[in-house]
Amino acid sequence: MPQLKHLARFTTPVNLNDTKDTPITSIVKPTLTFTESVRAILASQTQPLSVIEITELVSRETKHAYDETYIRLALKELVNSGNASSRKETHEERSIRSQGQDVRSLRATLFYSPAGIVPPRTVAEAVPGLTLYKPETFTARKIYKYPSKKARREHIEAQLVEVTPLPVAASSNQVVDYLIEKMVAERTADLQAQLDAANAKMAKLQELFKSAL
Repeated sequence: MPQLKHLARFTTPVNLNDTKDTPITSIVKPTLTFTESVRAILASQTQPLSVIEITELVSRETKHAYDETYIRLALKELVNSGNASSRKETHEERSIRSQGQDVRSLRATLFYSPAGIVPPRTVAEAVPGLTLYKPETFTARKIYKYPSKKARREHIEAQLVEVTPLPVAASSNQVVDYLIEKMVAERTADLQAQLDAANAKMAKLQELFKSAL
């Protein structure tokens, strides 16, 4: 007579959709690390690049704005692991990158992958839209030079007239006369007030003398 466990085995329905024992055939691709992403982007370039150019290129490719510090750390790791090489750019390469302009900053370090001899830099714009030299956009301050003291004084007077224009066009003599009249009027009013005060005191003294007599 079959046991209970044997009956349960034969009477349990079979689930045809059960994939528990189905072998796994799909392969999950590993995600690249940041350093590996930098190496892949650098390896796709034909020109050796500076840190600034690599930073701009990685930011464009990943659609994320990275700081140069992170790129420098990744490049240092790539050089130490033998996946990239670096060297200082030559004066000729500096001149090519600056388009023949005089640039006072220090020579950049160029990076290249795979490791080995870093090829010469032959173009100024390896990353589209990014160049070392950019024309100055500010306006230089104009320095005035005067041939004589008279010309300098006339120029200053002209600037004062432009800054504080008079409501009525007047000559220098008219302005001086107006200022003198104003000063005289103010001084006269002050003296008149002092005279009135003295006359008032004199009147009081006279009244005191009359009452004393």
